[in-house]
Amino acid sequence: MKKLFIVLIIALALSACATPTPTPAPTATPVPPTAVPPTATRVLPTATAVPPPPTTAPTTAPTATSAPPTATSPKEVTATLTWLGHPTFILKTSSGLTALLDPMATTMGYPLTPIAGVDLVTVSHEHGDHNNVALATGSPTILRGLAANDWAKIDQTIKGVRVRTVATYHDDTQGSARGKNAIFIFDLDGLRLAHLGDLGHKLSDDQVKQIGAVDVVMIPVGGFFTLDGKGAAEVVGQLKPRIAIPMHYTTPALAASTAARLTDAGPFGAAFGASAKVTQTAQTITISSLKLPTELTVMVMSYK
Repeated sequence: MKKLFIVLIIALALSACATPTPTPAPTATPVPPTAVPPTATRVLPTATAVPPPPTTAPTTAPTATSAPPTATSPKEVTATLTWLGHPTFILKTSSGLTALLDPMATTMGYPLTPIAGVDLVTVSHEHGDHNNVALATGSPTILRGLAANDWAKIDQTIKGVRVRTVATYHDDTQGSARGKNAIFIFDLDGLRLAHLGDLGHKLSDDQVKQIGAVDVVMIPVGGFFTLDGKGAAEVVGQLKPRIAIPMHYTTPALAASTAARLTDAGPFGAAFGASAKVTQTAQTITISSLKLPTELTVMVMSYK
């Protein structure tokens, strides 16, 4: 029994030595986080997520829109005048109007024949050397500057031409010697003409204002019945036209009874001295709104 007990003790001792004492597993060293978070958690903002900062509008518009529009070329307007003598003209405009201005009687000495195709006849006053409306054939519109010994108020447009009147006198005594007179203004689109009829006095400031800026003036210059050369030059100075056309003066064709009382156009041209260019022209001239003279030009027209 003693031997058996010793054997058991030895066996137990050997068993203890054979089974090692378990050691705890080493603790895992934590892995430090990376500098960049996982892709799944880093969502970059899209281009539209944050609006761009406001910008200041440019002070100069883009070239394509900042350039000024191309200037439109001015429209050419023309007036063709034919002088039949004394106060009588045929006016033809680029708008298609044909007008007969102050038609004189056939007894005035100038060769006259009936005129066809006339749209308008104007009469500055009712004297026989200005009111021969029968000279125009057909049925033209007739505008008389006077009505019942008073001025008619005319302002109407015919074939694109505005026609209006300004009240004046035939003498320098408020009409006591020869009565009233009407100036006819022809307003084209870019060109203005004035036929002064038998004007006998210098214009008032109000009359100048009513006439307005004028390019062409047909003005009596022979004296006695109307303005003389010096007086006519003063009126031209008031109106400041580009072109002044003398009328109602003596010529070899004018009837002797009238011619003896009038001067020719010479004193009118001479009254301007060097301040105007004096030219002789044909019986018919064409005036363009784009080719007006830069200096006052006196055009002495031929009647034949």
